Amino acid sequence: MSKRKILAALKKKNVSVERVEYMRGEPTPSSYANGWDIEITEETEDRLFDAGFSDCQQINEIDTTDEVIEWVESMPILKSS
Repeated sequence: MSKRKILAALKKKNVSVERVEYMRGEPTPSSYANGWDIEITEETEDRLFDAGFSDCQQINEIDTTDEVIEWVESMPILKSS
């Protein structure tokens, strides 16, 4: 259900994604971590940046669903391409 919630929030902002995946046990320097990987295209990253949103990369790693939703809500609504 969380993935659907994230995809719906991204759709409202007209942000297309390549991949939304919850990763379990990903290695980190200190231990293992769980969290969301949100992958967007370079074109989408550029469109977000041009719209004034610079808090993203092609692969975004975010810990919780609530943090993902907050991140998406802070994005501008992109015009259709």
